[in-house]
Amino acid sequence: MSRVVIDASVWIRYLIRPSAAIRTLVEDLWLGDSIQVVSAPELQTELQDVLARPNIQRFITRAAGKVLLETLLLKAIFLPALGDIPAFTRDPKDDKFIACALAGSACYIITTDADLLVLGTVNRVQIVTPEGFLTAFAAAQSTTQG
Repeated sequence: MSRVVIDASVWIRYLIRPSAAIRTLVEDLWLGDSIQVVSAPELQTELQDVLARPNIQRFITRAAGKVLLETLLLKAIFLPALGDIPAFTRDPKDDKFIACALAGSACYIITTDADLLVLGTVNRVQIVTPEGFLTAFAAAQSTTQG
């Protein structure tokens, strides 16, 4: 089963107005137990902080944010705190996603953040959009079934 790290930007888009790819990623693949989401306290804290922003709260109810956070706590694979995080990106706030993926043996980081996407791959971790992940996932499924 594929392990993935999902960036806060994707979670927020899921709650506001998900694309078909984001809805498939979250509802069909993750909640349907086809993939595992890996997270860490630092990622959860960022998501909580983003959900608390007034400009975000205009679009997302506290209840919806709370359900997402609680579902992540119950269903995601949670690593211990990441500790000292090396520099990987041009935006130091994004380094935690790569550190989490490497520590949690994730194959993908799924994001809409250009500062992460520009990297393409770090070590064995591919950094892709939700659409890019669905394409890769479908290709992997057809390879294992064929």
